[in-house]
Parts: sequence; C-alpha cells; structure tokens
Amino acid sequence: MPPCPAGCCCARPGFLVLCESLGLRSLPRSVPLSTSSLSVARNQLCNVDHLLRPFSGLQELSLSHNLLDRFPRGLPPSLESLLLQENRITYITTGVLRHLGNLTRLDLEDNRIRAIQPGALQGLNKLQVLTLRGNKLTSLPLNLPPSLTHLDLSANCISVLDLPSLSALVNLQVLKINSNCLRSVPERAFDGLPRLRSVDLNNNLWVCECDILYLYRWLLSGRLKIGTDLVCTEPVHLAHRLLLNLSVMTICPHVLKPNVRTHQLDLNPKLERNLETLTVKPTGLNSLENKRYFGSKQETTASKDAPKSRILLEPYSLETLTYEECLSLNITRTVSPSYIKTTTSLPDEEKCNITCQYPQINATSAEGTRSLLSTNRDAPWPTPNPRPHTQQDSAVVIALLAVLCTLVALLMLAVLVVLKKVLLHQQRVAPLDVGSGG
Repeated sequence: MPPCPAGCCCARPGFLVLCESLGLRSLPRSVPLSTSSLSVARNQLCNVDHLLRPFSGLQELSLSHNLLDRFPRGLPPSLESLLLQENRITYITTGVLRHLGNLTRLDLEDNRIRAIQPGALQGLNKLQVLTLRGNKLTSLPLNLPPSLTHLDLSANCISVLDLPSLSALVNLQVLKINSNCLRSVPERAFDGLPRLRSVDLNNNLWVCECDILYLYRWLLSGRLKIGTDLVCTEPVHLAHRLLLNLSVMTICPHVLKPNVRTHQLDLNPKLERNLETLTVKPTGLNSLENKRYFGSKQETTASKDAPKSRILLEPYSLETLTYEECLSLNITRTVSPSYIKTTTSLPDEEKCNITCQYPQINATSAEGTRSLLSTNRDAPWPTPNPRPHTQQDSAVVIALLAVLCTLVALLMLAVLVVLKKVLLHQQRVAPLDVGSGG
C-alpha cells in the first residue's frame, strides 16, 4: 500500500489524500499517483501548473484557500470536481479549460475574476454546477454550457442579463443572481428555461417602472415557489416598497388607457379582475418550509444527475470528509463517515469597486437576508416631495388675506364716520325740540 505523505491524512491510502492547513508552498512529493481525491486546501500554493498532470486517475481536486493568481494549467483530464474558491484568480482564458471535458462541478467562489473570455466554458459539456459567487463580473459569462443545472452568480456587479446566454441554459434548475446591480429583467428572460425551479433575485437595484413589468408578471404567475421580496430602489416615491405590493398602474401609469382592456398585458383573468386593488403580500418560504418543499426534489435530482465515478470512493470523498475528521479516523480506527463539512474563511477580499452600490448582507446566511428584508418592510416609506408651487400658493393666500383685511378696515372706518355724523345731527336737533316745548 502506498505511504501517506508526511503531515497529510489518508483515509484510504492511494485513493483519498488530505494535506490541508500545513503551510505548504509546493505540492507534497510523495502523493501516490493512484490518488483519485486530493485536497491541498488552506495552504500557501502560488503555482501548480503541470504538476498534477501525472495523476491520470484524479477525479476530485481541492485547491481552495490558496494564493493562486491564475487558473492552474496542465490539470489531468480525468477531473470531475475542481474547487478553487478563495484564491486570487482575476480572469479565465479560453484555453485553460479545454481539456477538462469531464468536469461536473467547478467552484470559483470569492476570487477576483473580472472577465471570462467568450467560449472559455463552452467545451464543458458535462458541467452541472458552476459557482462564481463573490467575484467582480459585470455581465453574464457568454457561451455557458447547456448542461448546467446550478448557476451561482451572486455578489458580483452584473447590471444586465444577456438574453442569448441565459436562454441556452435549457437544463438550468437553480439560478442565484442576488446582490448584484440588476435594474430590470429583459422581456422573456426566463421563458426559455423549462426546468427552472428556484431563482434568487433579492438585493438588486430594481427600478419599479415600465421596464420591470415582465418580471412583475412572471413573479405573479406563480411558476416558482420562492420568496418574492424584491424591494424597489427607484423611483424615489416607490423606494423601499415591495414590488409585488404595487399595482400595474402604480408601476407604469400610462400602460393602461381608458376603454383599453387589461388583457393586453397578457395577465390571466383572475389578475385582471384584481388589477386595480392588487396588494399581494410576499409569502417567502422559511428555511423549514423550503426544505420540506425542495428536499425530496433535490434528493431525486441528485440521485439522477450524480456523476458515475470510475473508482468507488465511498464511504469517503472530499465532499464528506474533512482533514480534521480524517485525523480522528486514523486515531480511532473507525470507518463511519461524517457528513459535516467545515469551512474556514480568510479575511474579506476588497469589494467590487464600481459605481453601483447595493445593501451589504451576508450572502451565505438565509437569516441575514430575511433580516434585511424585514428591515425593508418595516422601514418608513419616504414622504413624497413637496409640490414645487407651495411657496407661490402661500404668497397668493397671504396677499388675499391682506386685501381682505384692508377692505374690512375701510368698511369699519366708513361705519364709524356714518355713526359720527348721526350723533352730531342728533345733538344739533335736540335743543330746538326742548325750546319749542316751553
């Protein structure tokens, strides 16, 4: 049996080798070439180009939490799972993935990727899970493989969804594009995704005007059982309000004219009847309900889509066994697998430096998202701007009051003058009356 490299842990020597958190600056020299699962995560590797090509049977490789500044070259074509999260990769070129046609999972989370050349991912015809969360992408990658079932683009700087790239993902089931800079969704963006069952669109810069009506109608159609707490950022009078708490007339006042039927908006009859009084209350599923709803479906999908490994690695693999657990197995000599995967996070990388800004939330925590949404719901709505002619109207009112007061004063003066004349007249007449009486 091949020896285990010094400091590493080998749950199955020659098959699964874990060399994590050892401060390695280069790959261990004594890793058996027959290894099918290798993890050198949480080390200080800067370059592994062409060093792993001799491992012709390698199926799982983790290079996460290292110092790689570019995508590693010369990887063995047998790879099915490649984990590269939390490195310093800045771009993906066309040729680096050309020979990795067996990949089913690629994780590039929390790197510094600004650009992916068109066609760089096109040859990955078996790729099912692609994670690009926490990078600096400004647009959807072009020529994504149609085999994708899970795509995570959250916490980037994407402002526009490329319709041709999105419509090609006919097998897509889960799409995460929250915490980006989206302002609206193009017409028919999701109509060509028949298997889509989960979409996360929260924490974007939604402009609740006429251009968002497609997304509004699509959410109201009830095709997906997901939370729909989308918060408006513009226009100002609708800021902080939930999109689905608004009516069509509020979002786009000129979309309906007198004597025009509402079916021209392509809404179903039930929505037409309630168009003017529509106040849909978001009913996002909590974690327990979400698990109850999606649990059985995910298990079924996982069982159907699980790649068939040429070498049986059960009961251990990189997905089910951590370095610490491997060490404890070697000490206790037990063979019970653990399904608890621990991760360690490095200090936060610099955030996306672009003009668009979005509220910062912990994207990995559903509770963080729920708390932010509840804050948005409870926050007072902004008061409408005062009318531009308020001061002018006040001046007119004051002038009218001044004129009225002047008229009243003149009237009172006239009354006093009349009264004075009457009194003087009475004083002159009174003595004459008295003399004549004597």
